[in-house]
Amino acid sequence: MVMAMKRLLVWCGLLASPFVALPSRGSGAEAVDYVRDVLPIFQTYCIGCHAADDDQGGLEMESFDRLMLGGESGLAITPGSPASSRLLMMASGKLEPKMPPDDAEGPNEAELARIAAWIEQGAKGPKGQEPMTQRLRSPSIPTVEGVIQPVTAIAATVNGKLMATGRYGEISITSKQGQVLRTIAVDAGKVNSLQFSRDGSRLLVGTGTTGASGAAMIYSIESGELITEFIGHRDSVFKAVFSPDESLVATGGYDRDVLLWNVVTGEAIREFTGHNGAITDLAFSPEGRVLVSSSSDETIKVWGVESGKRLDTLSQSEGEVLSVDITADGRFVLAGSADNRLRVWRLLSVDKPRINPLIATRFMDESPIVRVELTPDGTAVVVLSEAGHVKIVRTSDWQQVAAVESLEDTPSDACVVVGEASDPPQLVVSMMNGKLGSRSLPKIESSHVQAGGAIAAVYMDLGVLESLDEAKSRESITAPAEAVVVPRGVVVSGSIGAPGEVDKYQFAARAGEVWAIDADAKESGRIDPVITVLDESGNSVLRTRLQAVRDSYFTFRGKNSMQSDDFRLFAWEEMNLDDYLYASGEVTRLWMRPRGPDSGFNVYPGTGERWTYFGTSHVVHALGEPAYVVRPLAMNEEPTTNGLPVFDLYYENDDDPARLAGKNSRLLFTAPADAMYTVAITDTRREGASDGYGYQLKIRAAEPGFNATVTTISKPIRRGSGRECVVRVQRQDGFDGEVSFEIADLPAGLHSTFPVVIESGQQEAIASVWADADCKSLEGDIEPMITATAMVHGVRVERRVGTLGKLTLVDALQATPRIIPADAALAGSNSGTPWTLQIARGETASARVTVVREAGFENEIGFGKEFAGRGTAHGVYVDNIGLNGLLLLAGQNEREFFITADAIAEPGQRLFFLQAEIDGGVTTPPIVVEVLP
Repeated sequence: MVMAMKRLLVWCGLLASPFVALPSRGSGAEAVDYVRDVLPIFQTYCIGCHAADDDQGGLEMESFDRLMLGGESGLAITPGSPASSRLLMMASGKLEPKMPPDDAEGPNEAELARIAAWIEQGAKGPKGQEPMTQRLRSPSIPTVEGVIQPVTAIAATVNGKLMATGRYGEISITSKQGQVLRTIAVDAGKVNSLQFSRDGSRLLVGTGTTGASGAAMIYSIESGELITEFIGHRDSVFKAVFSPDESLVATGGYDRDVLLWNVVTGEAIREFTGHNGAITDLAFSPEGRVLVSSSSDETIKVWGVESGKRLDTLSQSEGEVLSVDITADGRFVLAGSADNRLRVWRLLSVDKPRINPLIATRFMDESPIVRVELTPDGTAVVVLSEAGHVKIVRTSDWQQVAAVESLEDTPSDACVVVGEASDPPQLVVSMMNGKLGSRSLPKIESSHVQAGGAIAAVYMDLGVLESLDEAKSRESITAPAEAVVVPRGVVVSGSIGAPGEVDKYQFAARAGEVWAIDADAKESGRIDPVITVLDESGNSVLRTRLQAVRDSYFTFRGKNSMQSDDFRLFAWEEMNLDDYLYASGEVTRLWMRPRGPDSGFNVYPGTGERWTYFGTSHVVHALGEPAYVVRPLAMNEEPTTNGLPVFDLYYENDDDPARLAGKNSRLLFTAPADAMYTVAITDTRREGASDGYGYQLKIRAAEPGFNATVTTISKPIRRGSGRECVVRVQRQDGFDGEVSFEIADLPAGLHSTFPVVIESGQQEAIASVWADADCKSLEGDIEPMITATAMVHGVRVERRVGTLGKLTLVDALQATPRIIPADAALAGSNSGTPWTLQIARGETASARVTVVREAGFENEIGFGKEFAGRGTAHGVYVDNIGLNGLLLLAGQNEREFFITADAIAEPGQRLFFLQAEIDGGVTTPPIVVEVLP
């Protein structure tokens, strides 16, 4: 109790000082007013330690009512009796501990006498509404002459004709030419934010004094007079913004609250609470239904303006969120954070609480992002860092496309100012050195134009490869490092005869020609071949450059050189399907998101041994090893200065990227120009000997194509359900197109999900053949044939894949599963025709799986885990599976499940089904899942 009272503040010592003459109640002394005479004393000496959010000793003095309740030691004020008032006794030193503590300055004798008189007169409170603390009473330190105050806020009118700049206690209104038209004195502290009304007649100001109060005001531009004042914050207001129709004002600041005000009356009509840190920025959606707030608690909150409800919390940032905005079309929320990143979310929670998916994260600088500003035409967002770097990000794909000259000092605020029709918009930045900086913004194309143009691929038919015996061809070679000139299209039999030896073969190629270079160890050989393509100067030929756009690292455990599942990466939520991932020279690609609380990404091809891209080789990755999301740069495209590395990849390989050739090497080479090129081959481990290191090297024209296979259905088909089969392709020489599979000769009563398509870049798809519940027996041998077709460089390629095997039919299982609509009212509409479930890209929809059990069958029925959904397009999956996957518990007949369509999923319809893990796997009749754009 003593320690608590020690912190009771200065105002606790007022009562019994021998130097204070206490007037009697009937003395006729002038009445002491609480607001005018007493509250300023408390503000000066006491409220710093006895505020609402820091009530030391349990005593709060910001509110009169709370003051009169006292603290942990009882009442502080006894009306009518100064000598019994603990606060006055401690302030005057008559009661221990003396207040304020630690030899801090306390009230003087006149101030003590004023408090004592107020108590003697009954300790009456304020008349009407109690005023907010408006001024921090602290020692005044004069500013050195000639010092330029920092510019702390800036704003421009829509037409760019007026600009407002704010400094501590002052706002200047200037013309486009820089002439000062008006100066407005602001007696509330530092000017933190400025915004003009649409017509340019009014100026909204956010201001306040740290530790004392905060307010927002609206001033008339013409007269400079205060029109409306919004007082209600307990600390400095960092941001004040008009709603789109300018009927409301939203404010937020250091006290962590967001308040919504009526512009006409100046009254607070709504309060949004929930942030655990200072409010740093605010933005309304274009139609005014949504307000977003950013905070130093590392989150953004989305609020319903009418309801006052929190619709979502965006918590992916790893540092204070310093700036937030919403695009003019209302589709995206974007924010800059102290973790040096720009993030973009799709705004879905407009009418009700929903998850707003993160769609882009961009590492922008090596210092915090302090401001994001959209350009007037919406094609770009300007990203401003604390270090003064200015980057331009295109909004069509959220890629950085430009950087302009850096600023000379730390920025505090920024705005984009429109010019004449022929002039580019200007970014005007206020800086802490008291100056303004201006930068012209470049015109942003809707998509990147590849500088210099791409080289068109040229595919050739060179006929039969010419054979070459390497030993004989080298008889005329005198220098070991000299290359053997070989024909266009050749097979070389050679050997690495000594450790470190490198054999070289030179051939002529023209620009755009696509060559396949294969290096195979001879049977039982020890060689692990690695091949490199060199130019005429003997340097490795550059294949591509990769720009890192997101940094990460491996968490939980490392990865061997074959694993394709459970890639656990730091900040994985900010990565997207089909992103390229670079780590230690290897490039993989993200195929499936983590699907439960104990999982990571699957990389391509999704199952089995992983693929690599851009000809890179498979390597082992350690726990904590750096990894980067990267994008390939177009020909002659300059990398962006985002603070992350750029990786140069060359035509070099010591493994087949698709893992079809074991330890042998496969490399596709597109000649960048007409020239002589050299293929260098050696052993990866730099070994070599006269025996065991023989190789066969092919330099041949690439022949894009595919081989296709299908698994057979070996178990009988149950009436009312089905069996699944898997179709696969092995892609050759860079063929990446889609392959369609069709089925022939299914009898009446049997149905299938064919035709099925293996999408571009994928290796397999799953199909189902099912029987009607009343299907009759099958007559004869039913062995449906599967055919695969694809367009390969304009040529239709068709392959007979094989049959599904001999199909047989048996009675229904004891439990027959099917998929029904999530809405019970629609469930009865399910007939023999598949019903359709629509899902927009980036969103989730639900359905129900149900099972008809026969008496005595109460078993648990599983439908799989991360691969529970069958027949879906790439990026469409069963979501929220948990640790146990999609499961019907013993005796359970129905449950809801969720299907998500990732943002990369191709729009269109696919037949979707589930496979129940009973009787060797039976499938439900399918439904149609339609992905909407």
